[in-house]
Amino acid sequence: MKLGIFGGTFNPIHYGHLINAEIIRSDFDLDRIILVPAKYPVHKKLDGDVPPDHRYAMTALAVSSTREFEVSRIEIDREGPSYTITTVDDIQALHTGSELYLIIGSDAVHEFATWREPDRMLKHASLIVMRRPGGNNRPGPVFGSNNIYYAENPLIEISSSCIRDRLRAGKTIKYLLPDAVIDYIQKKGLYSN
Repeated sequence: MKLGIFGGTFNPIHYGHLINAEIIRSDFDLDRIILVPAKYPVHKKLDGDVPPDHRYAMTALAVSSTREFEVSRIEIDREGPSYTITTVDDIQALHTGSELYLIIGSDAVHEFATWREPDRMLKHASLIVMRRPGGNNRPGPVFGSNNIYYAENPLIEISSSCIRDRLRAGKTIKYLLPDAVIDYIQKKGLYSN
């Protein structure tokens, strides 16, 4: 089985995440995409003070009708900081014999060498580098590995930060993310302050 691992804060998940995940799944002939909401990201501050269980629930709602997508609590349920290498190891143990593909943004590939155990990670998973709007979409440094691929995904100008800002300003977010996620945000009063 060919599995894509797509991690992020998903704060909140939106159509940019979903469209790009589907394009990458199809273009790289992946059997499944595992979306992995981060408990608390190691490399950036989490805006909005939204607990991991809410971000997991929103992600699960967003993909509930897509059989090729699943959501994992692997990082949320882990004690301590969540490093990507630990997630790759854990998913490899759960899916023995599967080919793993770690999906990262073009912004992250330029920092990949600073991640925990990048060389070991590339022995266990190939990288699929996703283009990002407004980012540096040139190929990043090569780490002595042939298993780094560059996606030709669309550049979708939707961001979680824009959605959070619009919610705080009382503006519409319709058509930026699935209706089920909008309903969840409204019922739980998320991103309102």
